[in-house]
Amino acid sequence: MGEDPKKIICLADDDEDDRMLLHEALLELGQPFKIFELCSAQQLIDHSCKLGEWSADFIFVDLYMPGMDGFECIERLKSMAFSGGGTRIIAYSIDGSQETMRKAFAVGADFYAVKPSSYADLRTLVRTVMQASWEDLEPGQRIFDMRRL
Repeated sequence: MGEDPKKIICLADDDEDDRMLLHEALLELGQPFKIFELCSAQQLIDHSCKLGEWSADFIFVDLYMPGMDGFECIERLKSMAFSGGGTRIIAYSIDGSQETMRKAFAVGADFYAVKPSSYADLRTLVRTVMQASWEDLEPGQRIFDMRRL
């Protein structure tokens, strides 16, 4: 299989508007992305299992979805052998509490993003995530919350 230059991104959120806005903000970066929108954590797990050895570069997971929540989903993704090293998992939620952030990192999230309230802030979020030098990020730099800036 040839090397695909596109970054592969999965968006798992039960809110269709949130998925659409995140998708649009990613496209505005003008980078070659292949984006999969999934409306539940279970769909994301099923999608990942179908892909075999292939995995996404970035996975945005809403933490509060019906059925399996984002915490359990992140734990499952982290336990899947092929989702290791290169995949960055972004916990994505309206909940900006320290306790929720700690729990997300404890189950394996690489980054925590509080859902922005404006589209301009959403564009800032996707730029931050996509352009991060992940190896150099300190723990405090792995949180995006426009309310605290």
